[in-house]
Formats: sequence, C-alpha cells, structure tokens
Amino acid sequence: MGNKVAGVIFDLWNTLVPLSDQIKQQAFIETSATLDLEPQKLINPWSETRSRRETGDLYQYLSWMRDELASGWTEETILNAMNVRRDIHGSAFESPDFEAVYVLDRLKKNNIRIAVVSNCSSDVRNMISSSVIEPFIDVIALSAEVGIMKPDPKIYQYAASKLGLGCEQCIYVGDGLDHELEGAEKAGLKAFLLDRGDGIQWSGDSLSRLSDVLKEVGID
Repeated sequence: MGNKVAGVIFDLWNTLVPLSDQIKQQAFIETSATLDLEPQKLINPWSETRSRRETGDLYQYLSWMRDELASGWTEETILNAMNVRRDIHGSAFESPDFEAVYVLDRLKKNNIRIAVVSNCSSDVRNMISSSVIEPFIDVIALSAEVGIMKPDPKIYQYAASKLGLGCEQCIYVGDGLDHELEGAEKAGLKAFLLDRGDGIQWSGDSLSRLSDVLKEVGID
C-alpha cells in the first residue's frame, strides 16, 4: 500500500500487549474471591453478559450484576474487586510485545497516525494511560467508552475519524479474535492478521511479526 497509508489502527490485547490465559484466569478467580463468590457461580453470568460489561462503565456493570445475583456487595467490595482486576490485567502492560515500542516509535517519527481499538471493560483506559505505549498513541477507542464492539464497522470508523483520516487511508492490525478483521474491512480499512500461531483463519494478508507493519506503510 506504500505511502498512501496515513494511519495504523491496532488491536490491543495479543497485538500490542500479550494477555495470557493464565493472567485472565487469575484475574477472574481473584475478582470472584473479592466478591465472595465461587468462580463457578460467576462464570456463566459473567460470560453471558460480556457485551454489557464491555460497552459501559465497569462499576455500573458490577452494580447491575450485584442486583442480578441478589448479592450483598457493598460499594467498597465492588471497588476492591475492580482494583484487583485492574492490577492483574494491568500487569500485562509490563511486558508489551517486544517490538511494540520500536514499531510505534518508528510510525510516530514518520508521521503515521496511530489508534488503538479494543473490546474491553472501562478499566483498561487507566491501564493504557500508565503504560509505556501510551505516549505513542493518538487515539484510544475502547468499546466500553464508545458503546460499540468490534466487529461493528462503526468503531473503526470512529477511530479513523478521530485520527482525522478516512478509513481508506488506514490499515488495521490485529490477532483476529471477535471477527475484528472482517469488521475492519467492512468499514473500509485494509486488514492484516498478526499471526500468533493461534490457528485463526483469515483469507486476507498476514504479518508474522509486528515490525512487518512498517513495510506496509512504506517505512524501510
């Protein structure tokens, strides 16, 4: 695509920041414990209401879940659970993709606009804000704040517009979960699978490592 690319929109988890199953499991177990619930009693309502959790405020979601489960969680209990979850998930930012800072820096120095689009809960904003990747990012579009989840084309269009660009001027890079690549192309972006060897099927173009993004935007 050469020099026509003016912006790169990245997925967050397992694209810029690896999030292992171990960290996710630990966060869920310890959050459940803080809420004084056995994990097996929370897992079904938690998974079944993902879209609600990831398109709004996390505190409001947990307050709603308290009513749904007829639980006696206090405000302090909910805030403590949020802190536990944030600290564990936030630890993933201590080890971003080993090429992430290099790639983001090169893009920034070559005046390529950078956005992150993520399906996530609202606490991720603070995780990004205190991370080493935050200074390089021009636009952060979180589903919890925008109220739209990938693969809805509107969230990609939102990110591109906030960059001051059209979707046709941007490429999208992600690990392929949530049908995000299909959604990006429906929005008008060229999408690339960052192939982590997870067996994600994608008929379009793939990148074997994050630094391959640079050649796609015309940076040697």
